[in-house]
Amino acid sequence: MQKILFFFFLILNIYSLPVVIIHGFYDSCSNPFFTTLVKLLKYNVQDYVTCLKSGEGSDSLYLSFEKQCENACNEINKYNDKSKFDNDFSILALSQGGLIARYITQKCKMKGRVKNIVSFGGPMMGTSQLPYCLGGVSCYIINSLVDNFVYSKRYQKNIGPAGYYRTAAHPDRFKNSRSFLAELNKYNETEKERFMALDNLILIGFENDKMISPKESAEFGIFDENFNVKKMKEIDEYTTIGLKELDENNKIKIFYLEGEHLDFEYEDVLKYAVPYL
Repeated sequence: MQKILFFFFLILNIYSLPVVIIHGFYDSCSNPFFTTLVKLLKYNVQDYVTCLKSGEGSDSLYLSFEKQCENACNEINKYNDKSKFDNDFSILALSQGGLIARYITQKCKMKGRVKNIVSFGGPMMGTSQLPYCLGGVSCYIINSLVDNFVYSKRYQKNIGPAGYYRTAAHPDRFKNSRSFLAELNKYNETEKERFMALDNLILIGFENDKMISPKESAEFGIFDENFNVKKMKEIDEYTTIGLKELDENNKIKIFYLEGEHLDFEYEDVLKYAVPYL
């Protein structure tokens, strides 16, 4: 029995990878949830696990999203000095952390490379309405106002989520905005190759998500000009950023959990995340 257990843990150590956890908006690695999550993953993946500081607390609101991503990249390279992430590693991301995971995978200049991304509620294609303001006359007016000023340099520089806001009614305004997400979605052969090098892209959405709009953004969906949902295979980015290749090689898996944004338990991490890290 002891020989069997030894062999089992030997196999785990051979195939396991270090894991980076990236928290969401207005959250922090000091949150007890993440300290417990780090311990849980260390036990289950049998490798190095850490929570990455990128834009904690109010920084996630007042730092540009580009700057938050650059901070995350710098943190990765600090760990590289200790040889923690100078080879392949995985990312477990929550909410806007999913976009930071995309940035690290596609753009971060580092020794290592990302092989697996598990995203819980990540706004992979941005969000097109303010959180919890999805209907009614007042929300229509507010969201229309946001559409008109969100791409100004002032707001892109000083409001983090402005970097991944996507005006649905005016798609050209978004594409020409040079916002964080618009730039991340542009075709770049090197970045596409890095994204296509993933072994697993696990996208987990929430059925009653009112934080990101549409909720299908968690699986690379968007609103069209009439606020109808276009799924991953229907968007331009399906072919330009590497999603098509990942999809055709069965490297993308999509799951939905009941409940609202990030309404999940540690058991869900064991079920939907650990097998792919």
